[in-house]
Amino acid sequence: MLKSKTIIFNLYIFLGSFYSGVGYADSFFNPNLISSIDSEVADLSRFDKGEGQPEGKYSVEIYINNEYIETKNVSFYESDKSSDETGLLPCFNSNELKNFGINLESNKESVDNTCVNILNEIEKSNIKFDFENQKLFLSIPQIMFKNNIRGYIPPEKWDDGINALLLNYNFTGRNSKNFKDNVNNNNYFLSLNPGVNIGSWRFRNESSWTYASGESTQNKWRNIRTYVQKPIIPLKAELTVGDSFSNGTIFDSLGFRGAKLESDDNMLPDSMRGFAPTVKGIANSNAIVTVKQNGFVIYQISVPPGAFEIKDLYATSSSGNLDITIQENNGKITQFVVPYSNVPILQREGRLKYEFIGGEFRSGSDFQDKPNFGQISLIYGLPYNMTLYGGSQFSSNYQAYAIGLGGNLGNLGAVSTDVIQANSILPNEEHKKGQSIRLLYAKSINSTGTNFQIMGYRYSTQGYYTLNEVSYKKMQGYEIKTPDGIISSEDQLFDYYNLNYSKKGRFQVNINQKITDNSSLYLLGSYQNYWRTSETEQLWQIGYNGNVKQVNYNLSFSQSKSPGMSGDDKNIAFNISIPINDLFNQNMVNDLKSNQNSMYAVYSMNRSNDNTLIQQAGLTGTLLEDNNLNYNLQQGYAHNGSGYSGMVYGNYKGKYANVGSGYNYSNDWHELNYSLNGGVVAHAGGVTLSQPLGDTNILIKANDADNIRVENANGILTNNKGYAILPYASTYKNNRVSLDVNSLGENVEIENSIINIVPTKGALVQADFKTNIGYRAIVNLSNKNGSAIPFGAMVIDEERAVSGIVGDNGSVFISGLAPVGRLKAKWGQMEDQQCLFDYEINEHVVKEKGIYFISSTCQSYK
Repeated sequence: MLKSKTIIFNLYIFLGSFYSGVGYADSFFNPNLISSIDSEVADLSRFDKGEGQPEGKYSVEIYINNEYIETKNVSFYESDKSSDETGLLPCFNSNELKNFGINLESNKESVDNTCVNILNEIEKSNIKFDFENQKLFLSIPQIMFKNNIRGYIPPEKWDDGINALLLNYNFTGRNSKNFKDNVNNNNYFLSLNPGVNIGSWRFRNESSWTYASGESTQNKWRNIRTYVQKPIIPLKAELTVGDSFSNGTIFDSLGFRGAKLESDDNMLPDSMRGFAPTVKGIANSNAIVTVKQNGFVIYQISVPPGAFEIKDLYATSSSGNLDITIQENNGKITQFVVPYSNVPILQREGRLKYEFIGGEFRSGSDFQDKPNFGQISLIYGLPYNMTLYGGSQFSSNYQAYAIGLGGNLGNLGAVSTDVIQANSILPNEEHKKGQSIRLLYAKSINSTGTNFQIMGYRYSTQGYYTLNEVSYKKMQGYEIKTPDGIISSEDQLFDYYNLNYSKKGRFQVNINQKITDNSSLYLLGSYQNYWRTSETEQLWQIGYNGNVKQVNYNLSFSQSKSPGMSGDDKNIAFNISIPINDLFNQNMVNDLKSNQNSMYAVYSMNRSNDNTLIQQAGLTGTLLEDNNLNYNLQQGYAHNGSGYSGMVYGNYKGKYANVGSGYNYSNDWHELNYSLNGGVVAHAGGVTLSQPLGDTNILIKANDADNIRVENANGILTNNKGYAILPYASTYKNNRVSLDVNSLGENVEIENSIINIVPTKGALVQADFKTNIGYRAIVNLSNKNGSAIPFGAMVIDEERAVSGIVGDNGSVFISGLAPVGRLKAKWGQMEDQQCLFDYEINEHVVKEKGIYFISSTCQSYK
C-alpha cells in the first residue's frame, strides 16, 4: 500500500478526535486547536467534514461478489450515496467494468474516461470500501454479467504473454561398477526443449543426447519432434503444425507429422468442461437450491419463482447421484434425486468437440512405413444426457469409419457403445475387412459404496486392423534390446508384433469398493486375446488401501503376462508410510525451525513368483524453510542371495535450477547418480534462470527487488534484477500470483503484492509488481528561521513519486528515498508556503530498525 495513504488515514483519526457533531451549521475544524500561529498549520480544509476519507487514488484489492479480481490504483470521489464510513465511491469507466465482465446496457454506457455511477446504473448493486485494509468490495447481481456461467473469464482477459526464447534442460548421469563382471559403466542423458514465443505462436522442439560406455559405447543424438502451436480463440480450438499425436478418443492415438486443428476444452470454464447433467426444477418462491453429491455440497444458488435450470455443474471423475434440495422462503423443503454416472465420451448438450488431422504417419519405429493419412473425429452433446460421436481415418491402404452413442441412463448408470468398420491392405498385399465393437460402462451404487469407475469390452473380427498395424513393413517381427550391463547383460525382447494374430477381444475393469470411511478395496484388470493363437496379454491387480489417522498403508497382488513371453509375473506388495511429525514433537524433527517440514518413515515388502523377497525401510521428507530440499534414505535386503542394498538421495529446488545427487549400492554393484535440470528464459528484461519450465509459465517482474519469495512455490525467489519464473501455470484460468511481503528487504516496498494472470496455452505472461526501492526515513524539516514546517504539509519527491504528510514538530515519514535527493514541501498556495529541501543518507545517519532519521533545512522557496 502507498505509505502516504496510511499517513493520511492516521492524520485524519487524530483530527477527528477534535470534531463535535452537535450543531446545525456546517462543521468547521479550527486549526488554532493545533497551533495559534497560522504559519505553523497547513491548509486543512479538506478535513473539515469530520467524516469519511480524502478523495484521491488508492491502491486497492478489488473483489467482485467476494471473488478477488486484481490489485490496482483506483480513483475515489466523495459521494453522499456511499454506504460505508469512508464517504467515497470508486471511479470506474465503462471499459473497466466491461473488463470485469459486467454487461452494461448500451444506453447506459459512458464515455471512456467518465465515471459510471454503479449504484444508479446497476440495480441492487452495493459498494463497500474497507479503507483500513485497502479492499474494495463490489456486489453485482449475477444477471449483469456478460456470461453468468460459473468461472467464466471473457477472452479479452486472456493473455498471450510476451515474446521470449525458452529452454528447458534435464541432465542426468550415472557412474556404476559391476563387481561381478568387473565392468565400469558411465551413462549420461541430456534432454533439451528449446522454444520461441512470438505473439500467440509457440515454436517448440524436443531433442535428446544419450551416451553409454561399458562393455560397449553408444553416443546418439535424437531430434524427437518439432512443432508450432497457436490458439484459435474464435473457434475455441488449437492449431498444431509439425510433429504431434492424435487424442485417442475414438481411434487409437498415433503420432504424425502434419497439421491438426482440435477443439480445446481448456478454453471453457471449469463448469462447462466434460459432462454433468442439467438439473431442472420449479421454485414456488424465491428459493435456495442446493446440490449434493456423496454427502458433499457441490453447488448452491438462489433462484426466483418459476422454472429453473442448472447447466454449469462441475464435471467429476467419479459417478454418484445428485441430491437436490429446494428450500422456499417460507421454510418448505422439496427434495429429489438426479442419477449421475459418467463415461469419458459424454458431453454437455450443445457441445461440439472435433479433431481434424492431415499428415504423415510417424511412430519412431524402423519397422513401420510413413503413409500419408487424414483423420476426422466429431463428438456432439445431445438433449436428454446423450452424446453422438463418430469419425473417419483414411490413407492409400486403409479406410475406417466409426459411429457411436453414449448416455447417462439415470439409475442404470452411464454407457457408450461404438463400432468401427475398417478396410485394410496388409504388408503381404492381402485385403482385409473387419469390424470392432466397443462397450464402456460406469456406475456408482451409493448404498454399498461400490464404484464401477469403468468397465469395457472391445470385440474385433478377424479382418479388423488399425492404421498403426497396417503401417508395418512386414507381417511380423521383433527387436532385441541389449542393456548397458549395469546389473545384467542378457538380451531382452523389446518389441514384438505379428499381424497374423489380429486382436480379438479386450476386457478392462476398474472397480472400487468402500470398506470403511478410511479404507477401500480395488480391482484393476485388462485381458487381451488374439485370433489364431492361444497367446494372451493380461494385467490384473487387486489391492486394499487404508489409513489410521495419518498412517497410510497398501496391500496388493498383481499378475501380468505378455505375448511371446513364457510364464506369468506375479507379485505381492505391502507399503506403509508413517508421519514422524505427528508422532513426536515437531521441534525434535524440524532442525531448521520450520513447522512445514515433513518426515515419513516408510517400509515396503515385495515377493515375486520366484520366491524372491525384498524388504526396504527408510526415511523420506523435506528440509529447509521453503521445503525445497527433498531427501530419501533407504536400506533393503533381498532374501535370495542378493543380500543388502541401499540408497541415499537428495534433491534441492533452487531459484536458478534443481540439483540432485544420490548413491545406490548392493553386494554386486555401486552407483553414483546426479542430475541438473532447469529453465532458461531470454526476454526484453534480460536472461532469467529458473526451475524446470512448464508448458505455460509466468515471468514475475519486481524491479530490482532481490530474493523476494514467491508464495506457494518451493524455492522460487526473484533474482538480483527482480525477475523470477513461476512454472506450470493453468491455462485460460485465473492464476493468483503473490509475493511474500515478509521476505521483502528493508528498502523494498510493493504496491501490489497479488496479481491475477489468465494465460493462453504455452504463453509466458509477465506479472508486473510495482516496487518502491529506496530508503525509509523520518525527516525533520525546518524553515530557514529554524521553525518547523507546518503540521499537515504535503511533502513530495517528484523524481521518485513518493510522498508523505508532515506531523508534529515538522517530522514526516517517507519511503523509497534515494541516497541523495531533494524534497518539496507545500502547505499553501503562496510562494513562501512551498519549500525545497536537500537531503543525503549515508553511513553517518542514525538508523533504527531499518528507518533512517535525518534533518533538512529549507534551501529555497518556490
